Amino acid sequence: MGALFVAVGQDGLRIISDDGATWKNVQVGKEGETYRAVVFGNARFVAVGSYGGDNIVASTSDGAAWETGKKEAKYSKYMRGLGFDPAQKQFVAIGGDPGSVGSSAPFMVTSPDGKTWSDFQSVPGKNMIRRIAFGKGLIAGVGDRGRRAASSDGGKTWQDAPDVKAIDTLADIAFGAGKFVGVGLNGLRMSSDDGLEWSAPQRGDEGEHLNTIIWTGKEFAAIGAGATYFSDDGMTWKKTPNQNAPLTACFGGGVYVGTQWKGRILMSRDAVAWTPVHKAEQHVEAVCFGG
Repeated sequence: MGALFVAVGQDGLRIISDDGATWKNVQVGKEGETYRAVVFGNARFVAVGSYGGDNIVASTSDGAAWETGKKEAKYSKYMRGLGFDPAQKQFVAIGGDPGSVGSSAPFMVTSPDGKTWSDFQSVPGKNMIRRIAFGKGLIAGVGDRGRRAASSDGGKTWQDAPDVKAIDTLADIAFGAGKFVGVGLNGLRMSSDDGLEWSAPQRGDEGEHLNTIIWTGKEFAAIGAGATYFSDDGMTWKKTPNQNAPLTACFGGGVYVGTQWKGRILMSRDAVAWTPVHKAEQHVEAVCFGG
C-alpha cells in the first residue's frame, strides 16, 4: 500500500486520497453514525466514533475494504480522541462523559489492530483528556479546564501537571524536536519535555484560536483562525496571517490537508493559503496521513 490521506466524518463517511487533492472511494454508513477521529499505525488506518449508545470502529489497510464493528458505550463511555503509541505498538482511544456532574469519568481503551479492543480503563482525575501525543516512551494528554497529564507506562498510570488554570486549556498537542507542544485559544502555545512541567504560556491576538498543531518532521505548524504559527523548537515562533484556515489538519507527502464545515476538504503547501479541493455531502470530522 502506498501512502494515503484518509478522512472520516458524519453518516459513517470514509474517503481517501493519494495526493490530498483528488478524493475517491467514498463510503458511508448509517445516518447518525459519526467517526470523530482517525489515525495510522501498524500498517492500518483506524477510525472511532459513535452511533446511538455504542462506539463504532472501522479499520482498513488500503482505504478500499473497511472492517467495521462496535463497542458498547452505554451512552457515557464514548471514544472521543485517538492516537497510535509507537512504543507499545497499539492504538489508544480516550474519552469520557462531559455531561456528567462532578466528574467526566475519563477512560482509555487500547487495540493492536482497531478491531479488538481492551476493556475500559479509568483514567484518574475528573476532567476529560481529549487529545494525546506520543514521544520519549510517554503519552501526554491535554483536555478540559486546562488539564495536562502524562503516562510513562502505556497508560496504566497517569500523573497530572500541577497548578493548571482553565485559561490555559490546550485544544491540541503534538510531539516533535524532543518536545510536546500544545496550542489553544487566542494564540496560546506551551511546550513541555515530559508532559508535566510546561513552559509559561505564550499568547497571540484575541480570536486567534489555534485548533490544530502538526509536527511536519522539520517544524511545528500551529493552525488557527487568522494565523498560522511556525516553530522549529516549540519555543520560538513566527506568526503568518493565513487564509481560509481549516478546523483540523494533517501533513504528509509535502502537503497539508484540512477540513472545514460543512464537508469541505482543503489543501495547502504552506499551511497559510488554503484551497478547497473536495466537497463531501457529509461533514468531515477528521483527517490523517499514513502508509
